[in-house]
Amino acid sequence: MRRLVIAVSGTPGTGKTRFAGLLARKLGAELIDLNGLILKKKCYRLDIDGTRIANLRRMRAEFARIVKNSRKPIVVEGLLAHLLQARHLTHVVVLRARPKILERRLRARKYSAQKLRDNLEAEALGIILWEAVHAHGMNKVYEIDMTKRKAQAAVRLFLDALAGKVSLRPGKIDWLEDFF
Repeated sequence: MRRLVIAVSGTPGTGKTRFAGLLARKLGAELIDLNGLILKKKCYRLDIDGTRIANLRRMRAEFARIVKNSRKPIVVEGLLAHLLQARHLTHVVVLRARPKILERRLRARKYSAQKLRDNLEAEALGIILWEAVHAHGMNKVYEIDMTKRKAQAAVRLFLDALAGKVSLRPGKIDWLEDFF
């Protein structure tokens, strides 16, 4: 079997960091914090407001180096993880959460009104899921609702999906009516 290289992505507040950490431990995998990698390797530029804008080409090149130099399974997590090259990833997990619950989580993180609105709209529209399926295809992408699910249960669910016991086929979650 091919070495596992699993990307964990999703809107901020969906539980990516906790899920990825537990999954990496369970698989004995190397855990890559993509945001940390972007900062460490300076794969970004600053816009007029001083906001960091990721340089996707450089981010992908740095990740490709890690994949090439590692023999262990890899779990990479971050908001942009689903945008890594398809040839380097065996699976893409997109974590989702109901916008009303996500709103509480992001307010607790002190998100600005605009940033809050942008992220809630993106989640309601399923932007990250759409991008992941577009880049990697339906068969490589797994969608998990984290609204009421603990990270440990979500990891078990994903491992069951890998074993073919359950389906986490993308496209089953729809929050448009809840949000708009």
